[in-house]
Amino acid sequence: MKILFAGKSKLDYNRVKVIKAGLEQLIDVEVIELKIKKGKSDNLKLLKQLDKEVDYIYIPPMRHADVSYIKKHTNKPIVFDPLISKYLTKADYGQFWKLPVKYFLDKIPFSKADILLADTNAHRDYFIKKFQLKTQKVHTLYIGADTKTFFKQKKESNANPNFIVGFYGSFIPLQGTDKIIETAYLLKDEKDLFFEIIGDGYTFKKAKQLAKKWNLTNIHFHGKVKYEKLSPLINSFDLCLGIFGNSKKADMVIPNKVYHYASIGKCILTKHTDGIKELFTDQKNIVLCDNSPKDMAEKIKNLKENPEQIKKVGLAAEKLLRIDYNEVEVAQRFLSILKQHKSAN
Repeated sequence: MKILFAGKSKLDYNRVKVIKAGLEQLIDVEVIELKIKKGKSDNLKLLKQLDKEVDYIYIPPMRHADVSYIKKHTNKPIVFDPLISKYLTKADYGQFWKLPVKYFLDKIPFSKADILLADTNAHRDYFIKKFQLKTQKVHTLYIGADTKTFFKQKKESNANPNFIVGFYGSFIPLQGTDKIIETAYLLKDEKDLFFEIIGDGYTFKKAKQLAKKWNLTNIHFHGKVKYEKLSPLINSFDLCLGIFGNSKKADMVIPNKVYHYASIGKCILTKHTDGIKELFTDQKNIVLCDNSPKDMAEKIKNLKENPEQIKKVGLAAEKLLRIDYNEVEVAQRFLSILKQHKSAN
């Protein structure tokens, strides 16, 4: 099977990296990439040429605007992997006046795609209901992780002896980074407990302002780091934090970071959500908490005092990820979705 990965950007996004890493390890599958340059005649000519060679065209996350363009110039089935709803994202940011326009910026590409992917069953159900889509065209493909990129490493002999609570993210609202800062405030008197925060974004400035306001010395903000440096940094954490946002979107997703933490065998603390509970079980391979800094702080203290529980949960998370949601398993599920579509048509 030949699959064209085409989009103006996002061809190197984490979700795409996982699928491609898995497909590369399978036989009888060829992936071709094309960066779409609208208005460029030679690029359009290449797209039309490749259309004759491939079986499916995959459009990466957040490239809603590419679907109509590619659909217009190709005859092959289009697989769109939005990962987000523009409508739901703007609701997450509280920009409700933008929702009518964003609704159609979702509905049009979702409707034009021959196959629409969702990252959880909760997201799939939302897509189908909200945008009146045919049930059979929307499929769940869990994100998983590239286990060759995110893997367990031995701690160095001079490793930090303190208990490190780590988080990385893009500081979007669904991550609830303000709650992480407030949790650090509640734990400020724990002398050997520190927070390592990686990333920047929409709420980054607010997070730093809160830490400064409360004069917190138990937080280190790394800022944005390169993708390849994430795994070594996560390996230095004793406990990893997921998401704690209040939105509907936060309740439906399993974020990239949770898969990455699990691939490295880390114990993860995140809030109770329907999305998370599709794959993970509280106290078995993850630790779930109420969406409040008070409960977050209590769970962190309890885990700090129970290193065996941390080890047990982390190992179970690693086992789940590496057996069922590694890059090859994700790629095989991806191919089965395409084959299912082909047999139905």
